[in-house]
Amino acid sequence: MKKFTITLLALVASLAALPATADICRWKDANGRTQYSDAPPPGVQCIGTVKPGGAPSGAAGTVAAPKSIQEREMDFRKRRLDKLEAEQKAKQDKEQADAKRAMCENARARVMGLQRGGRVARYDSSGQIQYLDEEAIAKEVADAQRMADEACK
Repeated sequence: MKKFTITLLALVASLAALPATADICRWKDANGRTQYSDAPPPGVQCIGTVKPGGAPSGAAGTVAAPKSIQEREMDFRKRRLDKLEAEQKAKQDKEQADAKRAMCENARARVMGLQRGGRVARYDSSGQIQYLDEEAIAKEVADAQRMADEACK
């Protein structure tokens, strides 16, 4: 009889603890307020459930497990590599912009030098100085202006 009583008490205690391990339903009432209940009213659909320990689940999202040391190390290395790549790309973009700006300034300076007037000379293939006439200077100004327009886009 004593064994039966102990078994019966253990059964009752386990049944009493059963609702404590059940999920708690989360739902919205007619006023739009969030309600929590282990037994929602009829016709109400649960938005998500909450474990008795407080961890939400369902449509509201789940809590991710903590990352291991190896995962955190890999994340750190990836962030560091991404940062280095971004810095290198920014440096390369800056160098290209500086080079383009220098080409633009040189092309504009050539146009201004040709438009300023005066004698313009070139060296021919034998190394002799050859002075350009007005027609050749106008052609050089047009070519220099075209190159400046291309370089300064």
